[in-house]
Amino acid sequence: MTEQELYDYAISMLAKKNYSSGDMHRQLARVTEKMDDVEHVLRRLTENHYLNDIQSINYLIDKQIKKFHGPTRIKQELRQKGFPPALIEQEIEQSDVDWYELAKEARVRKFGDALPTEPKEKNKQIRHLQYKGYTMDTIFEALS
Repeated sequence: MTEQELYDYAISMLAKKNYSSGDMHRQLARVTEKMDDVEHVLRRLTENHYLNDIQSINYLIDKQIKKFHGPTRIKQELRQKGFPPALIEQEIEQSDVDWYELAKEARVRKFGDALPTEPKEKNKQIRHLQYKGYTMDTIFEALS
C-alpha cells in the first residue's frame, strides 16, 4: 500500500468515525508495515485538521459529563481510546466542571433527594458513585 493509498484509507475511516491519533496509528499499522508511511499520513491528517485530539477529547468529556460520569471514569475511557495521558489530564483540569455538584446530581438522579440513613443504603450509593468514576472525597461530599 502506497502512502497516498494509506492516506485515502485513513480519510475514508475518518468519514465514518472520529479517531484519536493513537487509534488511527494502530489502525494504519494493521494495514501496512511501513511505519514511516504511517507517521507521514498521521502528520498530514493533523496538518489538514482531520485529526484533532484536543477537539475530540473535549467532545468526549462533554459526552461523559452528560452521563454524570466522574473524572476517574472519564480518564480511563479516554486512555482506552488512545489519547495521550498528559493531554487527557490537561483537558480535564481545564474543564470548568464542579465534580461535587455533578456527583450530587448523579446521586439524586438515581436515589432521590433523601440522604441515606442505613449503612446498607449508604454503601449502595457509594458503590454506585464509585462506578460512575468519582473519588471518595467527592462521594462523601455528595452524601453529606
